[in-house]
Amino acid sequence: MVRQSLSSVLVQCGLLASCANMVCASEFSGATEVKKLLAHNEYTLLACNKKLLKEWKTVEKNVASTATIDCAAASGFCHEMDVVSLPAIRLYQKDGPTTRYRGPRRASPIEAFVKRALRPSVQDIAKQQQLDDFLTSDDYVFLAQLHSDDKSLDARFRNLAEEFYDRYSFGMASAADASSSGIWCYNNVDESEHTATDLDDADALKKLVDVCTAEVIPQLTRRNELTHLSSGRSLVYYLSKNEAHRQAYTKNLKSTAQQYAQFLTFVTVDSNEYPDLARNLGIRSTGGLAVQNVHNGQVFPFKGDTTSSHQIGQFIVAISEGKAEPWDGTYNEGHDEL
Repeated sequence: MVRQSLSSVLVQCGLLASCANMVCASEFSGATEVKKLLAHNEYTLLACNKKLLKEWKTVEKNVASTATIDCAAASGFCHEMDVVSLPAIRLYQKDGPTTRYRGPRRASPIEAFVKRALRPSVQDIAKQQQLDDFLTSDDYVFLAQLHSDDKSLDARFRNLAEEFYDRYSFGMASAADASSSGIWCYNNVDESEHTATDLDDADALKKLVDVCTAEVIPQLTRRNELTHLSSGRSLVYYLSKNEAHRQAYTKNLKSTAQQYAQFLTFVTVDSNEYPDLARNLGIRSTGGLAVQNVHNGQVFPFKGDTTSSHQIGQFIVAISEGKAEPWDGTYNEGHDEL
C-alpha cells in the first residue's frame, strides 16, 4: 500500500528529524525548535545521542538537513514523545504512525532506512532492467511474482511489507502466463537466494523472512542476547571496540561459521556495550576471541591470530577433540584486567 505522506521524522536516541529548507548543524536543538520542525516540515531527521555524532556527520552529507536533541536536558519533551529508553531511533510520520528503527547505529543503514521510508512499502516492477536493479538495491530484497487472481497471496505479501518495510525492500511483478506464483528473498549480504515454500501455509512468508535475513555472524546486543544464549549451541565470541575490525572479522569468518553452524553460534561484540565481558572470557580488555561451552560453562580463550580463519578452525577442532584446556579463571601477561 502506497504511503499517503512522505513526511517523516527519524529520531535517534530519542528523536531524529530533518529540517526541510533549513540548514541545521550537529548541535542540540531545544524542544520548542524540534516541535516546530515536526509540525511544519515534510520529514525531519533528529539525533540525540552524542555517541552517534561521528556517524551523524556522514548522515548529514547524504540526508537533507538535520537536528539533534538531548533527552537528558529535554526529558519532559522526550517523555511526551514516549521515549523511555536510550538509544532509540524512530520514524515519525507527520500524519501517520511511528516506526521504530531497529538497525545498527551507523550512517549507511540509517540512510537506507530513510530511503525506504520515502517510497511505497511495495514497489511495482514492470521491466527487466527495473527488476535487475531492484534485486540488488538493498541488503535484503523480497520479490513476489503473482498472477492477477492470487488475491489472498497478494494481500499477505503486502501485509508482510507493511510490517517489515523499514528493514527490507519489497517488490511486486506480474507472473508470466506459463509460470506459477512465487515469492523469493535475495540476501545480498551473504549472496544467497531463498524461496517461500508451501504458500498455503499462513506462516510461510514469516518463515521466509527468518531464513533469509538470519545473519551468519550476528552482533550480540541486549535485544538478542537471550536468543543466542539459549540456543543450545556453544558461542564463539569476537570482541572489539573497533567496528571496522568486527566487520572484517565477520567477512573473513563467514565460511567457518557456516561450516560449524549446527554446533556453534559465532557472534561479534562491541566491547563498549559489554565492558565486563572480556574479563569474564579471559581475553584482553582490548578484545579478542573466546569459545564458551554453554552446557558446562567452560571458556576457551584464543591466543592466536584472530584474522586467520585457519587458526580459528584448528582451535575449534582442538576444543571438540578435548585437546584444548579451558580457562582456569586467572590472568597472565597475555590477559589484561579491566
